[in-house]
Amino acid sequence: MPTINQLVRKPRKSKVEKSKSPALNVGYNSHKKVQTNVSSPQKRGVATRVGTMTPKKPNSA
Repeated sequence: MPTINQLVRKPRKSKVEKSKSPALNVGYNSHKKVQTNVSSPQKRGVATRVGTMTPKKPNSA
């Protein structure tokens, strides 16, 4: 527990709130090649790989 004098010299710092989804707050202008801060909650992730998987042997009919 800090003393009153310590709190007067250096007050308590408030917590910095970090975004849980920082990628949704960033836009990219490909024409100017610049990142912009735009809140866009409708943005979703991009599928990096699409494919089919064959079933494992015991489960196949």
